[in-house]
Amino acid sequence: MLEGIVLVDKPEGPTSHDVVRKMRRIFNTRKVGHAGTLDPMATGMLVIGIGRATRLLGYLTMNDKEYLGTIRLGISTFTDDAQGDVLETKSTRGLDEAAIYAALRQFRGHISQTPTAISAIKVDGKRAYDRVRAGEEVELKAREVTIEDCEVVSITDHPELDVIDVAVRVVCSAGTYIRAIARDLGADLGVGGHLTSLRRTRSGVFANMKSIEELEADPVVMDLTESIKQVFPCVKLNDEHTTKALHGVRVPAPVDAAGTVGVLGVDGIAVSLCEVKNNELVPLVVFV
Repeated sequence: MLEGIVLVDKPEGPTSHDVVRKMRRIFNTRKVGHAGTLDPMATGMLVIGIGRATRLLGYLTMNDKEYLGTIRLGISTFTDDAQGDVLETKSTRGLDEAAIYAALRQFRGHISQTPTAISAIKVDGKRAYDRVRAGEEVELKAREVTIEDCEVVSITDHPELDVIDVAVRVVCSAGTYIRAIARDLGADLGVGGHLTSLRRTRSGVFANMKSIEELEADPVVMDLTESIKQVFPCVKLNDEHTTKALHGVRVPAPVDAAGTVGVLGVDGIAVSLCEVKNNELVPLVVFV
């Protein structure tokens, strides 16, 4: 059975779980998962784990992400994106580019962000979007996120619609909601705003992806060992320590090892993912 990481270029429309179902069919296995949910409207990088690689996904989810998106100023929606009902419209006449640039500067660095209520965040074990759709009032707590870059790509005024479209490039930590940036930018400028398009162009080190159609024609994966070597610094064990590590036993760490590392056996094949503590390799995941 093929197993490893698959980098899917998700199309607009299907949910992330819809893509998982397609991957189960393509790779003929139930053991499939994804790292980092994309909204149905969003396109781009969806990291999929097949087989034992699903055990890596929790660690890959925490990688930084890069997005290209378009914020429409002048219209607020229920979902903070183009799929939601319009809540309010306000004129953007008199709003100049200098004000937009100035407002966007605050969305850089370590900021506190309140996620949109229509999100996959769980509230008492139930997804927030399910609670909202059931008619419940949902208030999510603000969370700390890091936005390394929030760059204006272009600003397009549409006077016939009385809206302004702001194309942005955002590099951010896991857990950042680009829809929330659109909502908050519009609120700060006093005209409202929502997201009209979003594409994830990168997740951690992963930037090259294939469409579902390409994967149906040629179902290839990045194997488990190569996936680990792409993401984590790796250490290689001798024969004795390989046997112990395969049984989840702690073994001595190389002197220069630190943090989370991939552990390769004497044959160069991935054995585990470990954390270096007290000069030992402490198993996080063992690939038996």
